[in-house]
Amino acid sequence: MEKITVQKSARNSNFELLRILAMFMIVFIHANMYLFRFVSGSSAFFYNGMVNGICNIGVTCFMLISGYYGMKPDIGKFVRMECMMITYSLAETILLCVVTPDQMQGAALLEQLVKSFLPFITRKYWFYSCYVCLLFFSGYIQKFIEQLSKEAFQRLLLLLLVLFSVLPTMFYFEIIPDNGKGLVHMIMIYMIGRYIRMYRDVKISAKSAVLFVILWILNGVSHEIPIQIGGIYHHLCKDNSITNLTMAVILFYLFKEVKVQSGSINRVAGSVFAVFALNDAVVSVVMKLLFDNGFHGAKGILGFMMLAGVVAAILAGCLLVGEVRRLLLDRCDSYLANLIACKIMRKVKKRLENEEEKE
Repeated sequence: MEKITVQKSARNSNFELLRILAMFMIVFIHANMYLFRFVSGSSAFFYNGMVNGICNIGVTCFMLISGYYGMKPDIGKFVRMECMMITYSLAETILLCVVTPDQMQGAALLEQLVKSFLPFITRKYWFYSCYVCLLFFSGYIQKFIEQLSKEAFQRLLLLLLVLFSVLPTMFYFEIIPDNGKGLVHMIMIYMIGRYIRMYRDVKISAKSAVLFVILWILNGVSHEIPIQIGGIYHHLCKDNSITNLTMAVILFYLFKEVKVQSGSINRVAGSVFAVFALNDAVVSVVMKLLFDNGFHGAKGILGFMMLAGVVAAILAGCLLVGEVRRLLLDRCDSYLANLIACKIMRKVKKRLENEEEKE
């Protein structure tokens, strides 16, 4: 059985830079619904296709990086992340209450508060809930992968791709109707990242960049000229489309060859979950403030650059909130994580001792 020993390596700034770029794409795809208020004229359709043609690969890039480095089950990490997401979610709730008080009343406010205190189990942020589940499953996934030969692993990935990416791309219908925003897709992408690390940690040809651009154009055209038959509205810009997945893998490989080392980039990338948690609310609030105060877009590329600038500012603002939170509450998170992890470990140890005494 062919097997390559995987050694843990330090995170390089190239992948951290890719994570920041992935966050930019995620914010852009959410802000893009306002594109036609920023860009006037027929050119807006071109920019709409351009943004939708690429920006849905952000989450896939993020998960490929997680798979490449691997994850390990860690109660302490879960506690730290849950504390972090609760803080961000409460900040989001306060922001919405201040800017849109008419929408944050009664049952809507109660639901928002419940989800804010229980972000994982309420799936308030779908990616975060999937990420935590994957964190818990990662040890079992790795043990399962280690039992497979390279060829068996390839056949498994091919089967997953056909069922959950190729068929939905070709035929619109999905076995799991979530457009790739669910745990099955995340596990598949994570396993692709593991496969790359174990068996395909190689350089790819620069010609792959040409394929990337071709798929980008194909996605963009598909978005602007979708298939419409009755109630079916089908295009290639969903998270689980094979075109998006191929683009994400190519971009991952291209960034893998980038030689960059920066403590600042690594530090900034440590706050990306603030972007996941806050960007939706911040985008809606910023756009409301802009348009309520008489903002008008512009023709062509100028209007598009305005939108890109707003997206960059929102990204920077969310990352800044993440950094401030880290400075203020990081020690508290670590203390709670260690306390809860130690209590759980003591209970597990006591239970094992009791079982040994019974034997």
